[in-house]
Order: sequence, then C-alpha cells, then structure tokens
Amino acid sequence: MKNIYAIYILLLMLLLSCTSKKDSNIQATIASLSIYDNHPTLDISEAKHLQWVDSVLRVKGVKLIDYRNRIYQYDDTRFYWNRTFDYFLIYPSNFTHGEESDLSNGNHFVNEDSTICLNVYATYFDVFKDDYSLREWFDMMIDSEVEQGNRIIKKDITDYSYTIEGNTKSGRCFFCKAICKKAYEREVIITVKLKYTDSRRKEVEKLLPNIFKYVSTNEL
Repeated sequence: MKNIYAIYILLLMLLLSCTSKKDSNIQATIASLSIYDNHPTLDISEAKHLQWVDSVLRVKGVKLIDYRNRIYQYDDTRFYWNRTFDYFLIYPSNFTHGEESDLSNGNHFVNEDSTICLNVYATYFDVFKDDYSLREWFDMMIDSEVEQGNRIIKKDITDYSYTIEGNTKSGRCFFCKAICKKAYEREVIITVKLKYTDSRRKEVEKLLPNIFKYVSTNEL
C-alpha cells in the first residue's frame, strides 16, 4: 500500500526522518533518556532532550509541553509523539491532553467542555497473524463496536484500514479509523476514535481531514 500525505513541511520531515528506518543510535538515545520517565519536569535534562528531538526531527525550536506524556509543540502545531509505536498525531492546541496509557501505546484529548473526545492507541497485530487475517481482525473489531451497543451507519474497509461512523449507546456520534502499519519491523494497528455531540458535528468534520493526514503510516 502506498500512502502519500500532503502535510505541513514539519510533519513531512517527521515522517521521512522517523519512520523510514530503525536507527540504532536513536534507539540507544531513547533508552538513555528513559531514566527521566518518572520525573514530570526535566530541569537540567530538558535542554539535552530537546537538542536530541531537534536532531531527530531535523527542525529547530521544538517546545516540550509534557515530557512524561510525550506532548510537543512546533510553532502553533501541537503533536503527540509515540516513539514506542512510531507514530505522530496532531491535535488542536485548545484540547487538553491526558496521561499516556500504562502500555505506552496511546493517549486521549478533549476539548474544553468535553463535547469532543479524541483517543488514539496502538496494538500489535503480528502476534495474531497465525490465527487471523487482517480482514478477519478488522471484522472482529467492528463487530465488537456493535456488541458494545454502538450503531454503525457507515463502514469502509480497505486492504490495510477500516473506517466506521455511527452513534454510541449513550447517543453521541462517533468516528473510528484503524490503520495497519510497520513500526520497527513489527506490524501494528493504529486506531483513532472520536466521540462527539451532534452540536459539534461541523467542527469535527473540519477536524477529521487533518487528523488522519498526520498519523504516520508505512508500507507493509
């Protein structure tokens, strides 16, 4: 599958520099920086970390918003950088970010009055390949939405992704897209979900095209 993304220059740099190969030196640096994971503020180490970030992303001036939860900003663009599963997600700067999950596979974001909730997470697919095809796995994930009481009104499945839209059991609208990609020689599925009130539909419709241009994906 070939994906071409018309994105900001920054994000193009991100994808080209960070998803094209597994650089052993970068991985070693990540390991050395992991000692700071339990510290909300980096103090002296923050300058070193941002110097490393600039060198990896090949830009200057990236700001650290929240190290523990992997939130950064470049100019007026705020993004979540999940190094464990090798993906980026741009989100509106007026949204509040949550705490990264214990599995380090994703995070969540909400607007001021929680009428729009954005959730992103990754799962390994290759561990299930012996038992399920990717299409079978997608079908199972979609069926699980129905089992939770959600009503699907629109569905689209491709060779490496699926998109569903509908209404939740509680009456909110939802949009979900899952994409299978490679991350450091592993096959993973990145899932992005939005839940929102109908009054926010127009805002979400403007938001959706941008969100999915920035979720980095590689050829399988």
